[in-house]
Amino acid sequence: MMNKNKIVLEESILGGAKWSKIIKRGDKIRIYAKDANASIMFYNADNFSERYNSADTLKIQWNAFLGKGKVLFSELGHVLLSITDDTTQGLLDTMAGMSNPRIVAQNFGSGTYEKMRNAYFKSDRENFLIELGKYGMGKRDMIPCLNLFRKVDVKEGSRLELSSKRPKAGDYIEFRADMNVLLVLSNTPHVMEKGIYAPSELSVEIYHGAPFSEDDFCLNLSEEARRGFENNARYFA
Repeated sequence: MMNKNKIVLEESILGGAKWSKIIKRGDKIRIYAKDANASIMFYNADNFSERYNSADTLKIQWNAFLGKGKVLFSELGHVLLSITDDTTQGLLDTMAGMSNPRIVAQNFGSGTYEKMRNAYFKSDRENFLIELGKYGMGKRDMIPCLNLFRKVDVKEGSRLELSSKRPKAGDYIEFRADMNVLLVLSNTPHVMEKGIYAPSELSVEIYHGAPFSEDDFCLNLSEEARRGFENNARYFA
């Protein structure tokens, strides 16, 4: 049970909306889903040129599938975020990438602004670019995103297939910021989703975590993770 006295921010994010926040080192963020996909990108908030590196995160940890205990690396070998809890049993996608207006039109049909006004079918790319603009960033700062609450399976060696697994009501994925992190979120359907465009509401909680210690689960999950945390310690020394 979450200690409500530790919560510093609670917000709801409507379907199709975008959101961003700088999360201070040591704080945690829980993202709750009803029946949604959340696409996120994240950066060193003290130096936006350092950002999440999907390829290194998977290569260093010898696994394309993330879950509780795994850490998310920057291209400089720092741990930006740790996955400190996950009630979805691994509903995280590192491979499929983000949606754009062309893909949304292919998967869901015509949902243009001219036709639907503020209810138009938004894509990850549009949402991310608008949100990044608030921090002086743009197209050149786009990076591979991480998709939450959906999973992609690898079939026949190389074919990607969107899993039918969905989060249950109340499920959440929790991250700890191991540096000061800018997190940018797009609440839009997964890039491989098709059918009816109806993303549901998400909610987020940011709260103060327990002090970091040597018995930390994420620190001790692998030697690779430990080296990343050692890099962090040198960075903040």
